Amino acid sequence: MIKKIYKKLTYQDANPLDAQIFQRLTRLYVIALLAVALLSLIGQILIQVFLNSLLDDSHVVNIAGRQRMLSQRLSKTAILLCRPQVFQADAEYYSNDIKEIISLWEESHEGLKNKNLKTDGKSYTVRNSEKTDSMFREIDPIFKVILANAKNINKAIQKPAKNQQEALQNSLNQILVNERAFLQVMNKIVFQYDLESRNRVDTTKKVELFLFILLFSILVLEGAFIFRPMANNIRIVIKKITDSESNLRQTNETLIKTREALVQATEEKYKLQLAEEKVRAASLIEGQESERRRLAADLHDGIGQMLTGLRLHSEKVKSFKFTGIKQEKSFEELQKLIQETIETTRTVSFNLAPSVLSDFGVVPAIRILSEQVSKMSEIKIEFQVPKLARLTEGIETCLYRITQEAIHNAVKYSKATLITIKITNTENAVKLEVADNGQGFEIPKKRKAVGGSGLKNMHARAELLHGSFKVQSKIGKGTTILVSIPLDK
Repeated sequence: MIKKIYKKLTYQDANPLDAQIFQRLTRLYVIALLAVALLSLIGQILIQVFLNSLLDDSHVVNIAGRQRMLSQRLSKTAILLCRPQVFQADAEYYSNDIKEIISLWEESHEGLKNKNLKTDGKSYTVRNSEKTDSMFREIDPIFKVILANAKNINKAIQKPAKNQQEALQNSLNQILVNERAFLQVMNKIVFQYDLESRNRVDTTKKVELFLFILLFSILVLEGAFIFRPMANNIRIVIKKITDSESNLRQTNETLIKTREALVQATEEKYKLQLAEEKVRAASLIEGQESERRRLAADLHDGIGQMLTGLRLHSEKVKSFKFTGIKQEKSFEELQKLIQETIETTRTVSFNLAPSVLSDFGVVPAIRILSEQVSKMSEIKIEFQVPKLARLTEGIETCLYRITQEAIHNAVKYSKATLITIKITNTENAVKLEVADNGQGFEIPKKRKAVGGSGLKNMHARAELLHGSFKVQSKIGKGTTILVSIPLDK
């Protein structure tokens, strides 16, 4: 109730302010986060690109340095192959080695020159500057001379011929003459690759530093133009909310007092209604018991006496002789009907107000009731009771009537073959249990008193004596009625 009133009071003022603040905060947060995210993404992309290029640059520098080593190995191998009389034991080994050197040296040179280097199945980007290209144009004729003479030596070694020593010596001289020039230019190329690589590293550092400064500047600007104004707005909103809470607290206190008064009035009204209902129920039950006693007395003293007199007169008529067997048979049927009527009248009178209940107590009354019902319905009834002292008239009447109604329901609805009645007493209460092995029923969960008027009357009788009444039942599991009545000290 208070929450609904609170929402109603604050909706018109708080909702527009909330919507305005929410929209503004959302817009500012989105702008700030997008700026930081976009800048970070661009920085990562650029750095990754530069790192990949630097990895290629380091590999290119290594390959270029290896070209110098391969040219020296080529010269050394050529010298060894051209003088077999000196190095005859290693001639075969160096003849295989020169083929591998020539292939690798030529492939690496072409890859560096044509900017498409492939080693070990992987391609690397070669970024030659104009200066590097001019150096390759300078070294290319020298490379071709050395390569051609190395291939001549390799071919002559593979297919020996007469008088080839002079040709081998000429090829070796060409290699040795051009080797120094090749190494000088190749050193320049290696140093140029290394210089350009360091320049690109410096550029990467500058870009990274620029991005860091830019990101830091954006964060500073966001703090100055977004988050600081936002904090001021939040502080203003909190102040307004605090003022509203102060006003609302006073309203809530008034509402709470009103609610407490309303709840108290409702409780008093409910208690008054319960008291009135109990009074009406007690009056109704007392009226029922009085009417039962009056009807039982009328049946016993009126109709019962007349039926008894009728039976006595019929006995006198029996002394006369009948003219035929048919009259005698009709008379016997009449006597039998009179006797059944007398017994039925006694049973009705007993059920309405058994005199044994007031004379001897609830235990004999229930025992007689059980015997009568068992005889009439052919249902076995077991009555278990310890020694029980006489109770107050109200408690005995309550226990008897509840037992009577429970037996009636079991006989009429449960299709039971056995009914068990137990009465136990303690220092504080007397307890009654009536159970049958019948078909049972489902008990609704949201009703205080289940079933028809019979169960409601039993519940009302127990409540009038401040007792408890409980029904336990399941389909196919029978029904048990539990009653507990407190004893007055």
